[in-house]
Amino acid sequence: MRELSLFTGAGGGLLGTHLLGWEPCGYVEWNSYCQQVIAARINDGFLPVAPIFTDVREFVQSGAARQYRGIADVVSAGFPCQPYSATGKQQGHKSPKDMWPATRAVIREVMPKVAWLENVPRLISLGYLSVVLKDLAALGFDAKWGVLSAASAGAEHVRERLWICANANGSQPQRGELPSGAYQEHSNVGSGRGWQAKSSMDRVAYGMANQLDRLEAIGNGQVPIVVKNAWELLA
Repeated sequence: MRELSLFTGAGGGLLGTHLLGWEPCGYVEWNSYCQQVIAARINDGFLPVAPIFTDVREFVQSGAARQYRGIADVVSAGFPCQPYSATGKQQGHKSPKDMWPATRAVIREVMPKVAWLENVPRLISLGYLSVVLKDLAALGFDAKWGVLSAASAGAEHVRERLWICANANGSQPQRGELPSGAYQEHSNVGSGRGWQAKSSMDRVAYGMANQLDRLEAIGNGQVPIVVKNAWELLA
C-alpha cells in the first residue's frame, strides 16, 4: 500500500506501517525538528525518497493533496490531539489546533482506499468521534474503531490510543503513477515544500535538536508495534 502520511512526526507511525509492508509516497509535517528527522532517515535510506510538505492546510490549498488522488492507497493521520487531550485546554472543535477539518479535506481530495486515523480516547467521551465518523460516512467510507494501548503490546506504560480504520465503500479512482519527479531529489508535488535527499546532505541534522525537541517528538509519536497490532485487529 502506498501511504500518504499526515502529521508524520519523527516517524513512529511510519515504522509501524513499515512492519505492514507499506511504502510512504509523501510526508506532511509542520515541526521543523521532525522534518529534519524525516529528511535524515531518507538520507540514511531508512525511508523512501518522497516530498516533505509542511502545513497540512497549505498542502490542500496549494492543490498538492489532489495530485495524490489515484496514487496514495491510504491516508494515515494521527491528527493533533491537544484540543481533546485531558492535559490540554479541552476546547475540542473550537480550538484553532483542531486539525480534523484539514485531515478531512485531504481525504476528500485524495479519496484513498483507506483512511487510517489515530487520536486520544477522549474523542469518544467528548462526542467528537461521532463527528469524525459522520464526516467519513459522508465521504463514502465505512469505519471501524477501537482503543488499544502500548501496554497491550508489552510496554510498561499505558498510552491508550483510539484507532479508526475507514474503508472506501464506493468507486475509487484508478491507481495512478506518482507525478513526474516525485521520487527524485529536490522534488515537490504541487507547490508544497520538499526536502533535498542526497548522500552529501549536511549531517548537522542529527545534532540540531535539544532535549525538549526530542521529548516532544517522542511524546507525540506512535508506538510502532501498536500501529501494526491495531491495523491487524481493525482491518
